[in-house]
Amino acid sequence: MCVGGRGIPVKHWGGFYKRAKGVKTTAWDALRVEWGNWKFIAKERQRYPDTASFWHAFSDRNGKRFSYQQILNSIAEQRTSAAAQDANNARTFFGGNLDHPLAQGAFRYAKGSKMYLLSKDDAVVVGSFRQRLGRQG
Repeated sequence: MCVGGRGIPVKHWGGFYKRAKGVKTTAWDALRVEWGNWKFIAKERQRYPDTASFWHAFSDRNGKRFSYQQILNSIAEQRTSAAAQDANNARTFFGGNLDHPLAQGAFRYAKGSKMYLLSKDDAVVVGSFRQRLGRQG
């Protein structure tokens, strides 16, 4: 996004669209997904020491750079795979029992007046971080 010839960093797009005068309030609603996708890519780019390393990771065997959608898909697949591995590690650590006393309730959550055990990999990963930090549910 450019305003007055100046590039606006992805992380500020939301604030710009929410506060810009003369911009319809639905403008942000229309751009929110696009903003989220670019932010997703920008955060991934920060994990690499330089642009060349990023493009090496997001290019095919012939050196052709991935398209926008291919980059998004690749990042999503990597994160899903990492979450599955991390969740599996947590389950293995607790002998397959995320309700183990040593977990200190890190893998539990309340819904209404009932307590439940986390089951989705990405949620188990968050529970694992809570457990490491010594926080409960």
